[in-house]
Amino acid sequence: MKEKKIISNGFTWLPLEKRGGKFSSPPPPRRAETRKPLLWLAPYGDELYFVNSSVETMDFVQAGGGGYVTGDDDDVISVSNENAYEYENVLAGDAVKVEEYDGFYDLDYILQVVITLKSKKLGHCKVFTPPKKGGVGETIILWDTGEWACPVKQLQK
Repeated sequence: MKEKKIISNGFTWLPLEKRGGKFSSPPPPRRAETRKPLLWLAPYGDELYFVNSSVETMDFVQAGGGGYVTGDDDDVISVSNENAYEYENVLAGDAVKVEEYDGFYDLDYILQVVITLKSKKLGHCKVFTPPKKGGVGETIILWDTGEWACPVKQLQK
C-alpha cells in the first residue's frame, strides 16, 4: 500500500538564477525568471511531491506513474503503478507525495508521472510530465501567467 504524505508550507521554489552552481560555485549568468510556479513537483529524498503554491484548494489530486526500460536486444519492457496516490482538498501551500523512486533500481528506467487534477478554476484535467531517466525531478506544471509547462489534457466534467 502506498504511504500518503502531506507537508504543509514545506517547499519554497527558488529561481535558477538564484541557485548555486555545482560544488557551491556562483550560479551561471542567466536572465531572471519573472514567473512563479503555481503548481510544481519537488523532489525530497527518494520521494516526489506535488506542490500547490496557488491560492486555490485542489478538490482532487491523483497521481500515477509508469515508464519503460530497454534491453540489449531492442526489447522494451513497460512498467506502471497499479495503485495511484489520491488526495482530496489539497490546500494552498500543501505538498502531497505523488511518487517514490529507488535510487539504485530505477536508474535505468525512463519514468513519467501522470497527475489528474480537479479544481474550480482549472476544471478537470490530466497533466503529463516529461519522461526522464531515473525518475522525474523538479518540474514546473503551471506558471502564475497561466502557461502550462507540461502537456495537459482537459477531461469531461
